[in-house]
Amino acid sequence: MKFFLKGTAGRLFIINGLTALSYAFILPVMSTFLVEGLKAQPTFITLYSIGFATSGIVFNQWMGKMVDQGHSNKKLFICSLIAIFLSALAFLLCHNAWQALLTGVFLMGPGNASVPLLLSMIRHYSVNAGENATRLNSQMRAGVSLVWIAGPALAFIMADAFGFRFNFIASALLAGCVIIYSVFMLDPAQVQPVKSAVKEVGRRAVPAVVWLLGGVIVLSNLANHLYITAMPLYILREIKLPGYFPGLLLGMTALLEIPVMLIASGLSERYGKFKVMLAGFCFGLVYYSLLQLADSMVTLLLLQCFNALFYGVFVGLGVTIIQEALPEKRGFSSAFYSNAMRVGMMIGTSLAGILAQLYSFRVALLAPVASISLAALLILWVALSSASQKLDVARSNDI
Repeated sequence: MKFFLKGTAGRLFIINGLTALSYAFILPVMSTFLVEGLKAQPTFITLYSIGFATSGIVFNQWMGKMVDQGHSNKKLFICSLIAIFLSALAFLLCHNAWQALLTGVFLMGPGNASVPLLLSMIRHYSVNAGENATRLNSQMRAGVSLVWIAGPALAFIMADAFGFRFNFIASALLAGCVIIYSVFMLDPAQVQPVKSAVKEVGRRAVPAVVWLLGGVIVLSNLANHLYITAMPLYILREIKLPGYFPGLLLGMTALLEIPVMLIASGLSERYGKFKVMLAGFCFGLVYYSLLQLADSMVTLLLLQCFNALFYGVFVGLGVTIIQEALPEKRGFSSAFYSNAMRVGMMIGTSLAGILAQLYSFRVALLAPVASISLAALLILWVALSSASQKLDVARSNDI
């Protein structure tokens, strides 16, 4: 616990947690806000997701490139926080779905650049301070899960009791607090690359293995966002459980994810990241298969053990795998990871709306089985290819 309580690492942990809490009051309820609050059709979720995600991808990659070129990571991060603050205020004033779409594209999109910028700062700090990057990423992500234990549950409870506008006010207040804290408490020298490491980003192509790993991230987060988008409406409309229960499920998963992430970082050092990721995908397949049979609160709560094992391993190790594949481009690799997550989110939320419109929310919750299966095959391919390349290098050295 000493790590969390002192120095730059402690400040990054606080910023990370408060930023996640600001998101937690908006993201989990967005599909419900569009359909129930603004009376949009389920297919509008698709349009919103595409606009929101495309904007985020553009800003993520642009700001990541600026970090690699030596621009202040701290200043860029604060700019993205201001966008989150303004987006929460804009959602507060929305009266129709098109206003929400414009807010998602022009404010929430650039606001989401805060995620890769924060990941980049954490990576720079781990290198400058000689910290174990895998363990540091897992600990920071565990802090996000700690926030999400209460955040989504509170978001749904407050939306159910007081309306969605309460959520947006809370998000704006939290974003404002993070802005003030970051301005005064974050030392830019600790979260930037050392001067000798700042150089022009090369024009050479991104290695094929990075694109394959990006596909793994896309498919995994696609499954997760299919679930996050379809599950609340499935719970409320099709199996008629209480309005607070979707938030309780998300909070339960976040609680169970924390030890999974911390243990996964240790297991990855012993058995390798790819093997641990494959095990996580197996748990994901079990979860989404059994989800089709669950129709009671008790059963759904018990199944969150498998969901936590899947998602905890995935988010605990995913960013480190991408960053290690591109060690010389920390800003780019963090943005690439975040954009892969965003593409997965865009496709997942879009598919959820389409499948729900054409069939049902139950059918939408079956699609993650195919997505996770493909992700498992991709990472197995990368693992076997990497092992083969290492064997070839070893043989050439022997000769």
